[in-house]
Amino acid sequence: MIRVDRTERPVWHVMLAVVAILTWPFKGDIAFAEGELVLPSDEVTIALGKDRYGAKCSGFCHGSSGKGARAPCLICGVFKRGSTNTEIVRNITLGVKGTAMGAFGEVFSQEEIVAIVSYLRGEQKKKEAEGN
Repeated sequence: MIRVDRTERPVWHVMLAVVAILTWPFKGDIAFAEGELVLPSDEVTIALGKDRYGAKCSGFCHGSSGKGARAPCLICGVFKRGSTNTEIVRNITLGVKGTAMGAFGEVFSQEEIVAIVSYLRGEQKKKEAEGN
């Protein structure tokens, strides 16, 4: 009789899980260009992102306008766990294992998470324009 080690999963399971994680939050009208999430920049989206960011992310963790507090600056352009729009949306949605960054995929809708990233990218552009 051949004994099968059930703790090992075939590589295709891992690949399927990675694809599911990276594509799950991106359904509907979200646009991609060359594989990267294109963020909406309209006033309504930015206002929604600012509101949702202020409600859950600002005070205790990432500070006002994403400048950093107990958690890293989100408008400084330096990220340890992914700096693309897609990666940031994934980190907000799923959280970051081994850190205090929790998953917000059940707190915010996909639209709200994309709006938060749009808001933060706008704040990053303002910071860069100021030369900070």
